[in-house]
Amino acid sequence: MSEANKNTFETTTLEAVPLSERKSWINVAYIQAGIMICVPSLMLGGILAEGMSISKAIWAGIVGYTLVTILFCLIGIIGSDLGVPTCIVACSAFGKKGARFIVSTLLMLSMIGWFAVQTSVCGSAFSNLLKEFTGINFSQEFSMLIWGLIMLITAVYGINALEKLNKLAVPALFVVTIIGCFMALKSYGTANLFVNPAEETMSFIDGIVLTVSFMAAGALCAPDFTRYQKTRKDTILSSSIGVMPAGILMLIMGAVMTRIASEYDITLVFCQIGIPIMGMLVLIIATWTTNTTNAYSAGLDAVSIFNLKENKRALATMLAGVIGTLAAVIGMATHFEAFLYILGDILLPIMGIFLADYWVLAKGKAASYNVRTNWNWNGNGLVAWICGVLTIKCIPVGIPFIQGIAVAFIVFIVMSKTVGTKTYEALTK
Repeated sequence: MSEANKNTFETTTLEAVPLSERKSWINVAYIQAGIMICVPSLMLGGILAEGMSISKAIWAGIVGYTLVTILFCLIGIIGSDLGVPTCIVACSAFGKKGARFIVSTLLMLSMIGWFAVQTSVCGSAFSNLLKEFTGINFSQEFSMLIWGLIMLITAVYGINALEKLNKLAVPALFVVTIIGCFMALKSYGTANLFVNPAEETMSFIDGIVLTVSFMAAGALCAPDFTRYQKTRKDTILSSSIGVMPAGILMLIMGAVMTRIASEYDITLVFCQIGIPIMGMLVLIIATWTTNTTNAYSAGLDAVSIFNLKENKRALATMLAGVIGTLAAVIGMATHFEAFLYILGDILLPIMGIFLADYWVLAKGKAASYNVRTNWNWNGNGLVAWICGVLTIKCIPVGIPFIQGIAVAFIVFIVMSKTVGTKTYEALTK
C-alpha cells in the first residue's frame, strides 16, 4: 500500500508485506489492545472472582496473561519475520492445500462465528438498554444488522482503518472504564470486595489455565497483524504492551465489579448507577474494536481458501462479515457459541506445530522457512494436528489444551526428522 493509497482499501493480503508498508510497534499495539478490551475479558475476571479470593484471581490473571503474551510474541514473530498472515504461515507445516482447506477454513469459521456472537450480544444489549432507559422499543434483529454492518466497515478498509479506530477508542475506553470503576466503588462501597467465597471452587492453577485458554487461540492469529511489524523487537513490544495491560485491566474490572455489584459487565453497572449513555458507549466501542478484527482475519482466510486475487481482500472481508451479521440476525449465534469452543480446541494444536516448525526445525530463521512449498499436503502437519486434537478430546486429566499443543509439537518434530517431506513432494508430482 503506497503512501498515496493510505486512505483506500488495503490490498496487501497473502503476499509478504513490503518494509515500506510496515508500521511502528505502537500502531499494532493499539490494535492488540483493542482486541483485548471486550465484554468477554470482563467475564473472565468475574468467573475468577467467583471461584477464589480477589487477590488470587488477579494474580492468576497476571500469570495467565504473561503466558499468553509469550505465545503472542513467539507466534507473532513468525508473522513479522516472514511478513505474511497465519493462513500462509501454515503452508510450510500443512502444505498449500492443507493450509487452505484445513487451517484457513477452520480459522475462517471461527472468526465468522465470533463476529456473529459479538454482533448478537452488542445488538441485543443495545436494544435492551434503549428500551429500559428511554422506553424506545428498537428491534433486536435490526439493531444487530446495523451494528454488524457498522463494525464491518473498518475491517473492509483494512489495517489503516483498524489502526485509526483503535488509536481513538483504546485510550477513551481506558479512561472511561477506570472512571466508571471508581464511580461504582463510590456507589456500592468496598464492603464485599475482600470477602472471600464461602468455598473456593477454583484453584490458582485452574485460574491460570482458564486465562491462557481464553486467549490462546487469539495468539494463533497474531501474524495477521504482526506481519506489519518491522522487527522482532517491535513485535515483542506491541504484543507485551498491547495484550498484557489491556487484558489485566479488563480482568481486574470484571473481578471488582463482580464482587461489589454482583455483575462483571461494567456496561450494565454503569446503567445501574444511573449513567446508561456511558454504558452504551463502552458496550459499542469495546465490541467494535474486537469484532472488526474478527471480520478482518476472516477475510484473509477467505482469500486463501478460494484462491482469490490479492486485491479481493476487501470483498472477501465484506462477504464474511455479512454472513456473520446475518447469522446473528436469524439467531444462529446463540447455537453457534458451543461449537466455537469446540473449534477452539481443534485449532490450539496448530500453535504447537507452528512453534516446532519455525523455532525448532527452521531454527527461528526466515531464510530456512519455506511458506511457498512444492507440495500440496504435508502429512507431518496433518498427523501431528490430529494427535494434538485427540489428546485434548480424549485425555481429560491434567491440562488438556497444553497437553494437546505439546503432543502436536513433539509429533511434528519427530515425523519431520524421520519421514521428512520428500514423500509429499513426490505425491504432488
